[in-house]
Amino acid sequence: MSVMSIRVDDNKRKVLKVIASLEGKTMGRIMTELIDEYIKKSREKIVELSEKENLNEIMKLSEASFIEWDNEEDEIYNNL
Repeated sequence: MSVMSIRVDDNKRKVLKVIASLEGKTMGRIMTELIDEYIKKSREKIVELSEKENLNEIMKLSEASFIEWDNEEDEIYNNL
């Protein structure tokens, strides 16, 4: 399993923590649920592109996401 760090506004983090506590969940669990929901909702886009055998287009779409994660600040997580 990988570690992912995200930057969240302090007020949003506090509200998320309160909601998580009220629901008996961790903030990590809420984030995992949200990510799962987003993947499920967006999966059709990937299926459509792969059915058209346009895999290069898929790679180009994901390239920007990986560039965002490539920063010195997060290098500490590479060895975990």
